[in-house]
Amino acid sequence: MPNSSQLLDQCFDEVARQAKPLLGRCVESAVASLQAAETKSSAVAERQRLAQACWGLTQRKGALIDTYPVRLREAFERGGGEGGRTSSLALLSDSSLLALVDDLSVSESLESARLLQDLMPVVEQALTALDARMSSLIGFETVQVEKNPLRPSVFVRVLRDLIAEFEREPEIRSLWLQHLASPLGRGLCQLYEQLALRLQQANVQEAGYRIRLVEDPQAGSGPASARRDPWTRDAQSFEPAVTGRGDRYEALPPMTALAGTQARVDHQVFHDFLADQGDRFEQALDSGYYDQLLREQRIAQAEADLPLLDEVVVDRERVQFRGLPVVDRPARAVSIGSQLGTDHWGAYAAPHERTRVLLDLKQQAERVSQAVGLDLVRKLVNQVARDPLLLAPVREAVVALEPALLRLAMDDPRFFAKDQHPARLLVEQVAQRSFRFNDEFSGEFEQFHAPVREAVNALNALPGATPEPFAVALEHLREDWASADQAEAEAQAQHLQALHFAEARQELADQVAWEISLRPDVFNAPAAVLDFLYGSWSLVIAEAQLRHPDSGPDPLGYRALISDLLWSVRHEVTLHQPRKLIEMLPGLLQKLRAGLGMLDKPAEETQTFFDALIRYHEPVLALRRASARSQAGTSMPGALETPVVAFPETDNLAEAPRPRVADTPWLAAHERVEAGFQDAPAAVTQVEEDSAAAPLSTSSEEPDEGLETAGVLASLHVGDWVDLQASGQWLRARLVWANARATLFLFTSRGGHPHTMTRRSCEKLIRQRGLRPLAVRPVVDAAIDAVVKGVPGAPAHACVVATEAVPA
Repeated sequence: MPNSSQLLDQCFDEVARQAKPLLGRCVESAVASLQAAETKSSAVAERQRLAQACWGLTQRKGALIDTYPVRLREAFERGGGEGGRTSSLALLSDSSLLALVDDLSVSESLESARLLQDLMPVVEQALTALDARMSSLIGFETVQVEKNPLRPSVFVRVLRDLIAEFEREPEIRSLWLQHLASPLGRGLCQLYEQLALRLQQANVQEAGYRIRLVEDPQAGSGPASARRDPWTRDAQSFEPAVTGRGDRYEALPPMTALAGTQARVDHQVFHDFLADQGDRFEQALDSGYYDQLLREQRIAQAEADLPLLDEVVVDRERVQFRGLPVVDRPARAVSIGSQLGTDHWGAYAAPHERTRVLLDLKQQAERVSQAVGLDLVRKLVNQVARDPLLLAPVREAVVALEPALLRLAMDDPRFFAKDQHPARLLVEQVAQRSFRFNDEFSGEFEQFHAPVREAVNALNALPGATPEPFAVALEHLREDWASADQAEAEAQAQHLQALHFAEARQELADQVAWEISLRPDVFNAPAAVLDFLYGSWSLVIAEAQLRHPDSGPDPLGYRALISDLLWSVRHEVTLHQPRKLIEMLPGLLQKLRAGLGMLDKPAEETQTFFDALIRYHEPVLALRRASARSQAGTSMPGALETPVVAFPETDNLAEAPRPRVADTPWLAAHERVEAGFQDAPAAVTQVEEDSAAAPLSTSSEEPDEGLETAGVLASLHVGDWVDLQASGQWLRARLVWANARATLFLFTSRGGHPHTMTRRSCEKLIRQRGLRPLAVRPVVDAAIDAVVKGVPGAPAHACVVATEAVPA
């Protein structure tokens, strides 16, 4: 591991390297957004300003993206006295020095403040992890977010100053920053995730949060030192302190921290809030809270007057994703700050409208619990919105539902902690249902999503919020889902019936084969005959018993035929009793054909046996032909004389086959179709190949690769979801059945379409990345766990497919 200074410089280098393409993408997105806004605007003056801003940004794109990395690096390393340059690490760890970038100067610019506010919901989760590790790298034992040299305000300040050099008109600068906000947030989020991962890989541990006591000079009567401010604000962070009430010492967030549009309290507060059963958070909100709330409302109103991000930009991004295979599409960024489609979500498509609902409810709040509950809802909504397991429209639905969820928190601030609360169940079950789909552009997904949108909009339209409408909405969705599930269940039952019957038949056939092997008359029997008895004929006997369960162990006499068959191939007996064999053969062959016909065995599968059987019967048949010729020549009856005939070679006893348990059940052609084998002829070959106990690794497969492939398959359990490539398409499928030996698997995709595969077929698909398991888990539980533990959400680019590490 490099030392701390080297590691910090590596982070700076990485940011400088990525800054140019990052800003380039942001400018391209902003230009497209400005063009779309110009097209939609009906006011001549506004259209002229937008056109001017678009033209100016296009002209200055090259200079901006070339200069931005240089200015960022200068900002990172700025500092030092007259005596020369001091290392970046020393500057950062020296608490007596000012921060690299004066955040107060950023707040002087309304444009910068707005840009920061737009960025924070997008980068918040990734920034949390980076703050903790960067503080540790610099040398702090506790998190010092204001000392993180890569905090968003640095990027905003540098960009604002750089834009000011190229554009003197404030209105044009404001338009540039406004349309740069969304793509810059997404770019910084990915950058922060990469840097946090780099520090983690370098074994940089996370710093913790500290609790400290501070005096409150405005704490009313009594000595100032005896009263404590619940929290203190340290630049951008809030640190919990303790407040004394009698003999109890309990942490509470500061009142002003509860008045914002973003949660500004530590994750421990949410942990304690959800776990608390007493009156700890029932303290009344003070005047400082309402004063801060007024300031927040003024800022929110100013943002509401700004033009919205044009939906054409979002649609263009969606079209770009649409051209990619579903398994290769990056998770589109969605958060509480996202602009949603107005055609789907109406007024609440705009982030400032959802923020307005939050602030209006905070204005009505009277207790700390209500304010914390509102912040918790927004935090959880944002956490679910960033879950890359969910398709973007599903996450957008959760964001759109935020107003209705916020209203619930006024009467029941801790409702998300209740497993059976209708609102929590609605979010969770919609999320779980969505795992059936992997393509947001498919017609099947639209059929699922349209009723969800209707339910969300109906809940948002209610003036108040009680649990009952959520329960009704969920029940209606369940009714819609149940009708589709019923058809799928019936189709699935048919597929499983074929597989269950084949499994039971194979199990019984294996038992019959073992019983046959114990018969004394199999001694020195030909190998071809024993192969037939242990294989095909055992299946025939098992089929007959399963079809006629109440007719004894040999309902159609197929067991009794074994004695005749084995006798017929014993030359030392049949040559002395040729007439008996000749009389027996027609019935024997007819019954063999009938049994195999009942099994629907293809003729080519048993042709080898019948060819061998003819060879073993040939001596007696040749004897009969010779006798017939002799009688025809003399016309005199007499005893048969044995002519010279060629006998088939007798199989060596040591080489005689023994019965073995089949790895994979045999299936007839129609059973393969019912079970969902896509290519019947290929399935036959594959099943037969699987019947041989082949090793997991072949000559073309490395041992480690084979073990890892087998491990991925072994990790699959009934109910797990996978992305499956079938007939050139990527389908979302679920494992619904596997046999006891894990050699045969049934997956079903949308509509109950079956996909039955052998073990080797599955392993081949895994190696070729045509079968990718999904790490599905409860969505709301994961979000709550992340919020109360302060764990950042899964990165949008993180691979949740279990086969990611399997070599192609």
